[in-house]
Amino acid sequence: MSQTPADSSQEDARIKYVCGIDVGSQSCAGCVCRPDKSVVVKSVTFANAKESWDVLFEKLSRLDAAPKQIPIGMEATSRSGENLYQEAQARG
Repeated sequence: MSQTPADSSQEDARIKYVCGIDVGSQSCAGCVCRPDKSVVVKSVTFANAKESWDVLFEKLSRLDAAPKQIPIGMEATSRSGENLYQEAQARG
């Protein structure tokens, strides 16, 4: 059976993983779960700095999903998460 373009785009849009990040002024913590809430990447703490964000983005890039299939939820106080948000947007 062949897929129509609508079928393949629905498959591409399906959420495979969910990433949550708690953003602080000096450090962040992030984890990755499946939609059924099973943990894929245990919570990892990293500095709130561009060089350190690569730890989490590397783990996300290893997952068998396109970036749009991994929504990222961020809890940020004040403007602490603005740069991380921009970096995540740039990476898709």
